[in-house]
Amino acid sequence: LQIAKDQNVDFILLGGDLFHENKPSSHVMLECISLLRKYCLGDKTIEFKLVSDEKINFSSNQTNSFPWANFKDPNLNVSIPVFSIHGNHDDPSGANPLCPLDLLSSCGLVNYFGNVQVLENININPLLFRKGVTNLSIYGLGSIRDERLHRIFLKNQINLLRPTNTPDDWFNIFVIHQNRVAHGPKNYIPEQFLHEFLDIIIWGHEHDCRITPEFNTVQNFYVIQPGSSIATSLSEGEQLQKHVGILKIYKKTFKLEKVPLQTVRQFYFVDIQLSDVIDEKLLTTLAITKLEQKLDKFLTEKINELLDQARLEHTGHPKQPIKPLIRLRIDYTGFDLFDSFNDLRFVQKFADKVANPRTMINLYKKREAQSKSSEIKLDPEAIKISNDSLQQVQRVEDSVLTYFQSTDETNQMRVLGETAMLTALTEYIDKDEIYALNKMVEAEMTIAKDFLTKSLLAEDVELIEEELRRLKKIKTDNDDEQQKQIKDAIMKAKNERLKEDDDDNDDPSMILGDDDGDDNADDDFDDSESKKKKRTLSGDSSISSSTRGRGRGRGSGRGSRGDTTQTKAAPRSRGRKK
Repeated sequence: LQIAKDQNVDFILLGGDLFHENKPSSHVMLECISLLRKYCLGDKTIEFKLVSDEKINFSSNQTNSFPWANFKDPNLNVSIPVFSIHGNHDDPSGANPLCPLDLLSSCGLVNYFGNVQVLENININPLLFRKGVTNLSIYGLGSIRDERLHRIFLKNQINLLRPTNTPDDWFNIFVIHQNRVAHGPKNYIPEQFLHEFLDIIIWGHEHDCRITPEFNTVQNFYVIQPGSSIATSLSEGEQLQKHVGILKIYKKTFKLEKVPLQTVRQFYFVDIQLSDVIDEKLLTTLAITKLEQKLDKFLTEKINELLDQARLEHTGHPKQPIKPLIRLRIDYTGFDLFDSFNDLRFVQKFADKVANPRTMINLYKKREAQSKSSEIKLDPEAIKISNDSLQQVQRVEDSVLTYFQSTDETNQMRVLGETAMLTALTEYIDKDEIYALNKMVEAEMTIAKDFLTKSLLAEDVELIEEELRRLKKIKTDNDDEQQKQIKDAIMKAKNERLKEDDDDNDDPSMILGDDDGDDNADDDFDDSESKKKKRTLSGDSSISSSTRGRGRGRGSGRGSRGDTTQTKAAPRSRGRKK
């Protein structure tokens, strides 16, 4: 926010996950509102026009009483508008789906767009901006479960609506918050699914900072992946330098200026092969205590090197924490003697030097490779691997799904649904929803009991099994109802957890990165971890411009009719163009 103000930007565009959870604590919300008021309200003149239909852009939630951009509100003095979609952490949930961005939107601090309520034949209306001779259209799609969105794309049910008068005169940006890296056959969104008339894809969700524009030679657009602004997990990709980007657009050209963040806590990740440290021949000649002393000495020297590096690379900014995050991932495959290595005792010597002493060491073994022809089985040892190691092999959810898709009927779950339980497992692993599995089991049991009570007149084991199979098919065929039941169960899990949360224990450094007073600040960290041919729509419409005056009572009519049409867009290409 401070960089945006110093650089005198027109507006701020966010790719989701402004918050780490759907119901942030009062302290987090207070800090967020305070920062937005400090940096985004003021007397600076808005030098661009928003010419699209704001009633469509900002009315996806029926509870929104202010379906217009905040800088057009005569009661607000907005100097830097913020536009944001929701991510997978702060997504709408509950019977009447709401998220923190709805609250910020109602407060007039954020312009929340890209919230799709109906997940069939999705029509995305862009935000249409005009400044001088430059026309900019921004499409937004908030986070949707990857498997479902993958299926929607395959059915060609996503339509990006374009201005009808002069579609080729617009610079087109698409903001998306999904898996970019494949975690399974359908657990990601391939870049080839996206429309080729787009110029830039702003890709949220992925934490690796790959902010330098990457050109997709098949679709002929650029992908910009800003990454997370702080390290939220101790995975390898988080150690990359964090940046924000200043995007400058003139007609159909653009330039991105990378700005490194100065107040982010430093993070260093090192992979270590124990076989490179200790000769396997020594296993038979030295006692285990001697071997552990050798490992202790090596790790101590390595950590001290990283601490020296952190001191040299510290920006000197007064708000950058002094203590770095350090992660040593040690592969001790073939060194079973080190099963008893006391890493907790070892890290005590660095308790006052690093921010995450308890999670600094990660010992793991590689699982044995299975032949392709072997029967697919769950590997208990693989599931024990920490999340950041596991993500390089395969996610737990994918392993479980593969198992149930491959096993015979005798090993299938009768009452519990795979989709429901995998969703709960994902919530437990990725979002620390400790009650997700419990509440999901309770919900599935209740649904099964109610169904059997209504459908059975007598208790017969064979009839019960037959009815449970019928219930499972009903769930599969009625995906919308199943998703609603799953969301309700997850919401109950979140509410149960929030009852136990103590707002007084919130760690400000996780929000602002400027407080280094708590050695356990990172205990909650997860261990995971030239242009193309344009499509033109038929139809005609005119653009009605809107302007912004000065002082109270200024502004033009709200929700002016823009220049998009409800005509379905042409289908996307699926592969390399000929």
